[in-house]
Amino acid sequence: MNRTTAHQAVMPDNTRGSVTHTLIAVALALAVLVTGSATAHASPPAAASGIFSVTAVTSFIPTQVGANTFIHQTTDGIVAGTLAGSFSDENDLVLHPNGRIGGSGTLTCACTVDGRSGTIEFVMVSQGDFASQAFEGRAVITGGTGELDTLHGVLELQASVDPNGFATITYTGQIHFDQ
Repeated sequence: MNRTTAHQAVMPDNTRGSVTHTLIAVALALAVLVTGSATAHASPPAAASGIFSVTAVTSFIPTQVGANTFIHQTTDGIVAGTLAGSFSDENDLVLHPNGRIGGSGTLTCACTVDGRSGTIEFVMVSQGDFASQAFEGRAVITGGTGELDTLHGVLELQASVDPNGFATITYTGQIHFDQ
């Protein structure tokens, strides 16, 4: 049996790539240990909580596709609590015939956090029930500017929407700054 045939007999096709990737990862880890590396320091995680309040729906564009309604919506509002300032967001939602709604979007906050100012960018996902106007979701900080350029965090969201379409969103989660 030649070397290739022996290797194939011992290593099934679906595992050869993962073994190679593992060996490469181990070699890279050893290289970092031997040569040293720059380490990033982070502040300890801190609890974050507060409320996002929508003060204006700046666009609302529904489109019917089959039995589903797709909605593109933008809003402005204020945020209070650990994060303080104003925000604007852009969301794409899907309302299903059974009343379930899901969506994703981005939010930009001109905020102050722990005495530091700048902007924070979030990516959000949510789901809920159209009839009860209750929603839940998650927002992840994906970037920032100014003194908030090293802020990271994940927020859990609980929202309700009033009859005028204005949401009140309670957030709780963890944030930290790279140092």
